[in-house]
Amino acid sequence: MKRSVNFSFHHMVRIPEPELMEEPTQVESYAHADFETAHSYLIRKFQDRLPSRFTPESILDLGCGPGDMSSRLYSQFPNSNFTFLDGSGFMLDLCKKRMDIMVLKKRNKKIEFKKELIQEFVPESPYDLVFSNSLLHHLHDPFEFWGAVQRSIHSDSFIFISDLMRPDSLTIADQLVVRYANDEPEVLKTDFYNSLLAAYRIEEVKEMLEIVRLDTKLNLEPITDRHWICYSKPRL
Repeated sequence: MKRSVNFSFHHMVRIPEPELMEEPTQVESYAHADFETAHSYLIRKFQDRLPSRFTPESILDLGCGPGDMSSRLYSQFPNSNFTFLDGSGFMLDLCKKRMDIMVLKKRNKKIEFKKELIQEFVPESPYDLVFSNSLLHHLHDPFEFWGAVQRSIHSDSFIFISDLMRPDSLTIADQLVVRYANDEPEVLKTDFYNSLLAAYRIEEVKEMLEIVRLDTKLNLEPITDRHWICYSKPRL
């Protein structure tokens, strides 16, 4: 049964978008978009917040998409076991092609690609690192996301989540599209605009964390005019 989500904030109403990217033109445009600046910045924030000498044996990438962030994770932890999960077969195929170029054929560690909806994902065992970028805003019920995170961790797991923030108005959404996607194809501009409108505000994410009782374990902070990050608090 779906849990109702009614946030009482006086801001622009969230407009959900489809949960999966499966339209070929949209997928191809997304895969070839220039995310270098944004993704490099997010990865630096991720690296800055990792515990010192952190060497995860197992890593879960929730909503891996076409694999740009996945490849950056692999570059940082080439000796870990990886699970790349996405509900879109098109996206997962693109991720696999990208990773096939990077991964050594004689590699002893395991890499799995799982085409599975996040609400149906039940891991065989917990992961040392759970990473997710830009998945939460696609989900109509955000608690399906947090449930998958909770099913995938143990007491010492490190969690890192990043996503878009919904702006205060349609005008600001338009301005963000011009600022960050002006040279991209129209299909990508439209997708970015729709994603901004579907994103959760940081106050809403804070309330989610309180509801699922992760607020004592995770820090939450805005890092750009359109992104927030959520990550495990340092162990005392």
